[in-house]
Amino acid sequence: MTFRPLTTANSNKQNFGQVNDMIRTINKEQQVKVFNGPGGIAAQVSGRYADGRYGTLVSDTTGTRRLLLGQAPDDGRPGLWISKEGQDVIALLS
Repeated sequence: MTFRPLTTANSNKQNFGQVNDMIRTINKEQQVKVFNGPGGIAAQVSGRYADGRYGTLVSDTTGTRRLLLGQAPDDGRPGLWISKEGQDVIALLS
């Protein structure tokens, strides 16, 4: 996928089409992307994270999963959840 920045020179219809094309390309990916932080701790996980659920998980510096943008692990409802410091967001939602 080639990144093409949106510009004001394009019409809104062209920009929306371009965004939709990029999203379709991302949706076709069947892999999980893990971005490691300091000490090799998984700081961000994007894609399938558990039991067929998809989303983006962000961890703090201790490795505790604190933010989930995606499907809830218990029933798959979409949303954004942020846990309090020291609490695992997946454990709270399960």
